[in-house]
Amino acid sequence: MLAAARAMGESRAMDELARLAAIDAIRQLKARYFRCIDCKLWSALPALFTPDLRIVSPDGTLWLEGGQRYADSLRFGLESATSCHQGLTAEIEITAPCRATGIWAMQDIITWPDRHPREGWKAILGRGHYHESYVRLDGVWRIATLTLTRISLDITWPEGAGPG
Repeated sequence: MLAAARAMGESRAMDELARLAAIDAIRQLKARYFRCIDCKLWSALPALFTPDLRIVSPDGTLWLEGGQRYADSLRFGLESATSCHQGLTAEIEITAPCRATGIWAMQDIITWPDRHPREGWKAILGRGHYHESYVRLDGVWRIATLTLTRISLDITWPEGAGPG
């Protein structure tokens, strides 16, 4: 009886160790995401996403689909910018051996030499949360869905310009 209880405890410990390793791998993934954006490592960015990545707006509509397409979109908007992205206080839940969800508090500070190519901003200071899901493919965790909700977005417009 004692041997069976010990074996069960060891099995649970291994499960807990695997869960903690998965959480750490996802934290590393998100850190890599921020570093790739801020350091302009555009060729490394698509490997962080599933090929069918879904970017979903806060209202639930699909904004963009495809890991390469999202990487290209980030490059388009941020290539000339100076940016600092921070992911804070991760809440990561392993929902299955190859699936997880996460919520990250975030802050981004971004300045463009002239203006954002689509939105027209000169600079932003944003705060909010990333809501994500993750899938482990071929032993590697990747971002499968991403929604960014903003708590605040402070916008600086170029001289003489404004919204709209």
